[in-house]
Amino acid sequence: MPHSTILIVDDDSETQTLLRDALLKEEYRVETADDGKAALDRVTRQAPDLVISDINMPGLDGLGLLDELRSRGHDMPVILMTAYGSLKTAVDGIRAGAFDYLSKPFIMEDVRLVIHRALEHTHLSRQNQQLKEQLRDRYRFDNLVGSSPAVVSVYKSIARVAQTDSTVLLEGESGTGKELIARAIHANSARSAGPFVTVDGGALTETLLESELFGHERGAFTGAVGSKKGLLEKAHLGTCFLDEVADLSPALQGKLLRVIQEREFRRVGSTMTTTVDVRIIAASKKDLNSLVQAGTFREDLYYRLNVVTIRIPPLRERMEDVPLLAQHFVQTYGSSKPKPVTGMSAEALAVLTRYWWPGNVRELEHAIERAVALTPHPIIYPEDLPHAVHTATVQTAAQAQGWVTLEELEREHIVRVLKHHHQDLGRSAVILGIHRKTLLRKLRQYGLANGQRTRYLTSDILSSPLQNEPSPTILDPQELDCSRS
Repeated sequence: MPHSTILIVDDDSETQTLLRDALLKEEYRVETADDGKAALDRVTRQAPDLVISDINMPGLDGLGLLDELRSRGHDMPVILMTAYGSLKTAVDGIRAGAFDYLSKPFIMEDVRLVIHRALEHTHLSRQNQQLKEQLRDRYRFDNLVGSSPAVVSVYKSIARVAQTDSTVLLEGESGTGKELIARAIHANSARSAGPFVTVDGGALTETLLESELFGHERGAFTGAVGSKKGLLEKAHLGTCFLDEVADLSPALQGKLLRVIQEREFRRVGSTMTTTVDVRIIAASKKDLNSLVQAGTFREDLYYRLNVVTIRIPPLRERMEDVPLLAQHFVQTYGSSKPKPVTGMSAEALAVLTRYWWPGNVRELEHAIERAVALTPHPIIYPEDLPHAVHTATVQTAAQAQGWVTLEELEREHIVRVLKHHHQDLGRSAVILGIHRKTLLRKLRQYGLANGQRTRYLTSDILSSPLQNEPSPTILDPQELDCSRS
């Protein structure tokens, strides 16, 4: 990969010059060293992306250099080269940890190919490591977002149950973050070094789900051309997150009960018992207790799952967390743009806190991701948000029971007055009995105007019949969307 730094180590100046000139033409940054000791000094000052070293050198040779690099914790790929090519030399070098081996005299096209592969390997390895670290960071307990009393209670439950090996039941609506909570429990438990495996109980048919969960033997059913481990086996010494457990068939409920009680099961088509050491974290958006009463969910399984139950509150019950969550998602997605998105306007936040969020945190995340992708500005404005969000009226628990708040009444009344008076800000303010600046502030508060970017036009068409009333100020219809009511 161009611009990567390559260190050439060889006591032969002609070889150094040949490789350096060829690699400079490829736009690599090139450094050279005459022996292994000099190479170690250069790596200590600034580690290159790749080392190409001769094997036969006085003092510290190529194999010795490779051994020293690894013992000091340097993981860059090393390509060895020698004029005394033999199978034994190549095998010794590869066994010692070399990425590849080149024989002198070499064909430059082969050299370019090996270098490209080595640097690509490094790039992919680093990407993989970064991904693992990002996943680890994302699912750490202290990175869960929210400070409302409802979510703090969840944090406390996570902290307590993570120190045990108990089965856990997570209850909450779709999009509340049940898998995130399950991962947080796993990441903070004694099983954190083990696998975390997710099974969606509602995504597959009964036959396919049974095969996915328990595995199968060759010939167990049409298409079973070989034996296959199930997800429970893959979760051995770790955690199995079973989402939408309420959707399991009665037969699968019975098999799951056996796993929890006996830590054993049989693959589909097998007579042999498989034993596993796995923690079960189950989740459901349905009320399992009601399903038990209705006779559609096994009571004994419910009690086995219900050792520790954590209820994940819907977003509408912790609306004070919306600004924190929104800013978190802005930081997550905004930094990836050529012109980063760094925040949200006060009007946009007001819009977010009015919306009912039926899809919970997942819907909020998608709304922010979309806004970040589409906005041409460094901050998000109301019109950048999805139409359903920025045109919604205030949604509250009181409204769900047929009541409306004073804020709702005020907003609707302001919209009606402005519509009736053709968006005349001055006349509408007089009718409402407030100052024009107060009306402007309320328009911004309710997301009806685009904040500081709202334009005002002076018009001579309308004249106010009120004495001492200045010529009316008309809101640009493009800046005021009364259909948001």
